[in-house]
Amino acid sequence: MNEIIISPSNPRIKELVKLRESPRRRRERGVFVVEGLDDLKALWESGKRVEEVFHCKKLISQGYVSESLAKWEREGIKLQEVSEEAFLKASYRKKSDGILAVVRKWSLEIRPPEEVKHTLVVVLDEIEKPGNLGAILRTAEAFGADAVFLSDSCVDFFNPNVVRSSRGLIGQVPVFAGTKDEVFDWLEASQLEILGTSSKQSDSLYESKLARGTAFVLGSEKEGLGSFWKSKISKWCKIPMRGKASSLNLNACLACLLSEFNRATQRH
Repeated sequence: MNEIIISPSNPRIKELVKLRESPRRRRERGVFVVEGLDDLKALWESGKRVEEVFHCKKLISQGYVSESLAKWEREGIKLQEVSEEAFLKASYRKKSDGILAVVRKWSLEIRPPEEVKHTLVVVLDEIEKPGNLGAILRTAEAFGADAVFLSDSCVDFFNPNVVRSSRGLIGQVPVFAGTKDEVFDWLEASQLEILGTSSKQSDSLYESKLARGTAFVLGSEKEGLGSFWKSKISKWCKIPMRGKASSLNLNACLACLLSEFNRATQRH
């Protein structure tokens, strides 16, 4: 049994802070940090490699947390108890359940089409905000997207805010990252219909014939779809809105698209 880490100045606590704050440190070590039992369980249950779990007894209020710790210890995962002061130094949440872990990163390299199910695919071009990416991944998982492609992404996929906003579901949906050309080549090789949305279009999403084999392409939060993807879209449509809003945020837009795809294709 390891000794309890008491001081927030302990080198291992400082390392957790570095992993939380520094994309470069995460790249160097090939790991990232996850806080919260539910998020960690979601990653572990998706088969991701949990390397070490830091826990603070004073902050753990639920009995099932202790049950999970015992299970992970039996699985050979290293456990390290820390003081409340030390834990809060490494924590990045306002309210914590006393669980913080180091998890091994995985590859986002694009795999051949024959290795990836692709009835329903989401492409995110130049997405900029970690919180938005996490929320979108949660939505993609909820509606059964087969894969998500990050096209020239500006976000570190393993940023703690991506994990938190996804509720730990970043490991549930296959995610791949590449250049615009690489992502488009994959879509073309997969013979997917590439669909984009615009409020300027006359064709309603609800009247469009959606194919079983569709890729929805969404642009950046700030600029929308750039010229590259605009030239690649094979079908355009608009999401009908009755209010005064001229547009939706990315996550709301995606929820509308995926929900309608499942309804229209009777995909349950």
